[in-house]
Amino acid sequence: MNGGPEGKFYYLKKGLAAFSFQDKHERSFIFSLVIPGRALADIDGLTRELVNVTDSVIRPSEVLSITYDVWQKHIGNNPELMLLYTKGVVAKEETHMEAMIANYTLSVPERLRVFLKVLVTSYNPEIKEGWNMLPIYLSHREYAQILGASEVTVCRTVVEMYEKKLMSRNKRNIYVHSSLFENMYDWTEMQ
Repeated sequence: MNGGPEGKFYYLKKGLAAFSFQDKHERSFIFSLVIPGRALADIDGLTRELVNVTDSVIRPSEVLSITYDVWQKHIGNNPELMLLYTKGVVAKEETHMEAMIANYTLSVPERLRVFLKVLVTSYNPEIKEGWNMLPIYLSHREYAQILGASEVTVCRTVVEMYEKKLMSRNKRNIYVHSSLFENMYDWTEMQ
């Protein structure tokens, strides 16, 4: 979906998208999920510069699009919209940095705990004592791509969480218990 200098600005209404990159072996790695209510191809659209990441939908999705010219005209003429957009860009970039920090500094089980908490709290308020439903289903392969880990390690970690009663499943819904998030370093709550 990257539009480059002549592309489009996208808004994800429903579904799921991701920012990813390819390594020198052309393997794709997800470094950030994009949830509904977020923009895609917006930074290259505003700056008209190419970026070295790919943004694409990874689930059936509903996406709105407008040309960069229309986007730039409206944002340039509306300071309130520009401020709202700027706050969104800062939050998006902060999220990318936090994900990279987690992937470089935490073990796979810790990365998964942090990621599960981010998933829960991105969509709904966290239930502090009890079960939190994961808002989206991801396969072990997708978790591995996001966490920069092997699928085997992710699968082993998830099985351990089920065995410890920290994860539960009811048909297609997966739940994580609030105790999974206890004693977890969370820089998102640091001020």
